[in-house]
Amino acid sequence: MVKILLLDDEVDLRVEVADFLRGIGYLVTEVGSIRQFYQFFQADKFDVLLLDRLLPDGDALDLVKEIREKGSRIGIVMFTAMDSTKDRIDGFQFGADHYVSKPVRMEELSGLIRVLSWRVSGPNSWLLSTSNWALSTPDNAVISLTTQEFSFLRILIESGSRIPISRDQIVEKMGKDVEKYDSRNLDTLVLRLRKKVEDACGHPLPLKTVHGTGYLLSNVIAAN
Repeated sequence: MVKILLLDDEVDLRVEVADFLRGIGYLVTEVGSIRQFYQFFQADKFDVLLLDRLLPDGDALDLVKEIREKGSRIGIVMFTAMDSTKDRIDGFQFGADHYVSKPVRMEELSGLIRVLSWRVSGPNSWLLSTSNWALSTPDNAVISLTTQEFSFLRILIESGSRIPISRDQIVEKMGKDVEKYDSRNLDTLVLRLRKKVEDACGHPLPLKTVHGTGYLLSNVIAAN
């Protein structure tokens, strides 16, 4: 799942943007000042930054400059009422990827995040589309998914790429009763999905079976 750090001191707007992005499948952390930003920010923890410019304790362009000087390729979107040509040029020169004027158009913002998350994830990443229930491979093949296949992959993405998720947890998150569920159904689902993906694109699905624990999915991101 794409992880976003949202920095804006306007509480109502911040909550509105965060709720919209969460509603379409993104994981959003909200902060209201540069001081709070530093408390949460790690370059390898987030995929995209959404930054207001002028904040009570400084200018977010200084953050952008500092982040880029450290070599980070994280996606950065400035969204601000400062929308003159000079403001935009300054934003791009300091290292912002996009510069969006307030009031924010939510669909435009969603599209920018989708493109950025795909770019920063690298050329070898897989993309799970939450809008059309399809899996895109690193070489751009698109594989349509059934309801169960999509749900299974979404659960694994939301659990993160470092800690395996147990079979029981998967069953519960799929809305099934663990005590009554036939675990062979999950085995069949996984086998069918692996075969479907490899037959369609020639690449194995980056799904690891952790014996005695469950499953781990790596190098796949979700986007609307």
